[in-house]
Amino acid sequence: SKLQIGCSVSGVIDGKFDNGYLVTVNLGSEQLKGVLYHIPHAHNVSQSSNNSAAPTHRRRKRSRLALRDPSRPKSNRSGYNFFFAEHYARLKPHYYGQEKAISKKIGVLWSNLTEAEKQVYQEKGLKDKERYKSEMLEYRSSYDSTVQQ
Repeated sequence: SKLQIGCSVSGVIDGKFDNGYLVTVNLGSEQLKGVLYHIPHAHNVSQSSNNSAAPTHRRRKRSRLALRDPSRPKSNRSGYNFFFAEHYARLKPHYYGQEKAISKKIGVLWSNLTEAEKQVYQEKGLKDKERYKSEMLEYRSSYDSTVQQ
């Protein structure tokens, strides 16, 4: 059955996230699960306040990632990402509050690795890429089946 624009349906909100809701909607005998996005409108600041001493606030554009479906698989990580995570956890207690210093140190460690040492991490990255590809195929096929109903 097709939904017409403006028609009303009944359902339940299964969960909430920053920009919307996870919902289950009843449509005849079918139960559809999906995401209902709510994008707040930018409120215009009144023009008459230009001569006041109050600082003007610019609205930051929302990250496009924030609008992503929360059930979408996490992106694959590169070999460097695995190396970084491992060393960051080890170095953080020694350099508390110095995130930039930790990042630079890890970059230097990475550049000093031999190709064979890097290969260990690159293979983890390739495995994760395969995981991402298969999860995306599964996600897309389940997404397509909910959209076509």
